[in-house]
Amino acid sequence: MAAKSKARTLIVRMVSTAQTGYFYTTQRLRLGPRLAAVKYDPRAKCYDGINITNLEEQSHPASRSTRTVDHSTRFLIVSIANDVDDHVLRQSLARWVHKGVDHSRKHYRFLGYTDSQIKAGKLMFFREGDNWTVQRLLESFGDLPAVYLKSGYGKYAARLGLSFSSTIQSLDIPHECAIEIPDLLAPDGSLHSDGCGMIRDTFAAQVCKQHDLPPDTTVSQVRRGGIKGLLVRYPDDAFYRHCGKDPQAQSGLMIAYRPSMFKYEGGPTVLELNSYNSPPPVARLNLQFTALLLTLGVPLDVFKRLVQDQLDLIASILTDREKALGYIGGGLDAARDDGFLRDFYSMLSAGQELSEPYMRHLLRAFQWVQYNTLREKMSLRIRESAYLFGVVDEEGVLGPDEVYVNLPSRGGVLVRDVIVTRNPCYHPGDFRKLRAVDHPLLRHHRNCIVFSATAPHSVPDTIASGDLDGDRYFVCWDPSLLPRREAPPLNRAASAMSAPAPAGHKDRQLSDMPQAAVDTFMQIRNLSDSELLGTMSNEWTQQVELTPKLADSPYCRELVPLIETALDLVKSGEDFATLKEQFETLRSRHAQTSKKPNGSQSPIQKLRDMVPQPHKEKLEGLDGLQDEALILRDEDPTRWQHHISEAMEALPRFNREFFQAIRDDKEFAENFGSASEHSKDRHTPRRADRVKQLFQSLYFGGFGGGNEDMRREQRMRASAWYYYGYTKDKPGFAWLGERYLNEIKLALKERKTGTPEV
Repeated sequence: MAAKSKARTLIVRMVSTAQTGYFYTTQRLRLGPRLAAVKYDPRAKCYDGINITNLEEQSHPASRSTRTVDHSTRFLIVSIANDVDDHVLRQSLARWVHKGVDHSRKHYRFLGYTDSQIKAGKLMFFREGDNWTVQRLLESFGDLPAVYLKSGYGKYAARLGLSFSSTIQSLDIPHECAIEIPDLLAPDGSLHSDGCGMIRDTFAAQVCKQHDLPPDTTVSQVRRGGIKGLLVRYPDDAFYRHCGKDPQAQSGLMIAYRPSMFKYEGGPTVLELNSYNSPPPVARLNLQFTALLLTLGVPLDVFKRLVQDQLDLIASILTDREKALGYIGGGLDAARDDGFLRDFYSMLSAGQELSEPYMRHLLRAFQWVQYNTLREKMSLRIRESAYLFGVVDEEGVLGPDEVYVNLPSRGGVLVRDVIVTRNPCYHPGDFRKLRAVDHPLLRHHRNCIVFSATAPHSVPDTIASGDLDGDRYFVCWDPSLLPRREAPPLNRAASAMSAPAPAGHKDRQLSDMPQAAVDTFMQIRNLSDSELLGTMSNEWTQQVELTPKLADSPYCRELVPLIETALDLVKSGEDFATLKEQFETLRSRHAQTSKKPNGSQSPIQKLRDMVPQPHKEKLEGLDGLQDEALILRDEDPTRWQHHISEAMEALPRFNREFFQAIRDDKEFAENFGSASEHSKDRHTPRRADRVKQLFQSLYFGGFGGGNEDMRREQRMRASAWYYYGYTKDKPGFAWLGERYLNEIKLALKERKTGTPEV
């Protein structure tokens, strides 16, 4: 029998003494053989298809589900390893679905999975109790069983996701204050208003005030029971007019939704905010966009200029603080949850020296990432571009090929030709050249793109099957990127892969749901395991570079409907095996025509060749290179030495936990895929990041609050740890007190300039 590991007691030395005037507290934390791993590694895993490890309580982002039971730790998410045998997993799934899982005298019943969870190979369980059962919880979400009976378990999983997406609870909207209005139909039956409703201006103002949103917010992505989509702000008179109501009647209506927004009956009446519009940063091209624009005749020299401009900017961030701040700040706007970028930006803003070893290392690492992203993804910043929510012209004043775009922070209303697309897209016709115009009736719209309601076919639908329930559209008004020609949109309705109408409720019984959950999970898992979607997407990318026709080659065009089917496989209910067979048949048919001609080089490869390939530099030899401005030894040598001793005790423990966490992260990625492969996991902190956060919380109070005496002591600790960490070539440890090191630098700037720094 293995010996039990001894628990450790970590003492954070923050001692209060009347003699010195310093204020500390003493914390004793019982820690297991691994430093409170449950606190920062909540990933339950199944490696073998039978046993689930790390079955500990998990915390989850606020959503309808967590608010309903008022306890997010009652939900358990389990990740299934990629290489588990199908037969073994199917047997375990059947057992888990019917019997649940047990751990530490706690029983978790199978709850289901959302569409994003199934793509990431995850299952969801719920710990019953306190009058909450799985059945009662699901009933509180609304009439989800009707979704299953009508459309199958895949669509059910997508609708279950409405209750698990990260949202903020807002104001209640009683049934009598919400009205259903008809969708706006095009002559061919497509929907101009697919997913787009309205919110009355005075009520929108209350919502903004409730959540401290900018008062001019005009578009919100929302949930309300089984309603999902966008609510667009309209002046009260216009709102009532579009609802067919007399503005003088004071009916108390708050929102108007459409049948295209209505996913199922019932559910809470409270409004939930998922996202909202704001002044947009500049957008980026990607590899698909670049290939399609080249296909449409945009000259290669235009892209060479864009690449060179970006290379010049990337090169300048090592020596130009303002350019670095502008470049990194743009990345922050595009990825608000990126903790690394936030910390990096804070260090730059505080005035940390660009020549400081760790600062320079971060700049070079960031530069290296930018070069790689540019080379691999053609991620090109386009100054005259933005990603914008798409909404419909309720007034009907825009012509068929007109749009309205008002960006107050970037010059106001656009009056010029623009190109519009959405991501992902694979067909040349997914780029639409439209005319941005001004119109007085539309000037209340801000930071969005308004599409026409007079076109013969829904304009968003012609853009990679877009809609208006929250899709963000790439809008570009750079004249050099306007294509020389346009390609007709793909006729998706006539596609050979159009999904058959799902079997009706007469073919399903609620008693079949457990088996349907197993079957659907296994089918979509096969899609993920074989990486069929990624394989087809990569095949398209490779073929684009093998022919002068680029994305216009027959093979690339024939791949598009298959890729789009794979993207929507969970909801559509298409058969995975059929899709895979069609892809293999298509690839076999084009095997001889998809070979690279001798001596040719694709235009995209020519762009890649412009990007340098710098090597990563190891950060070492730091002793003696500390920034003297951050060293506070002379302020209080006694306290300084105390914190040096403290750092000597903490560093070995930090090293052990940190490097073990790195190994765990690597193991997890090998077995379950990296977070970047699953959109919902991209901002989940790695275990190594959680170790860092835990040490910061233990020793630096989580970087929050405290009186000035406590903050002074924290600055002393941060300074001592910084100094000691560099003597041991451990910059990650040295900068655990980053916030307080930034405070030291800001205070120095303030003394020099006489101006308070923010």
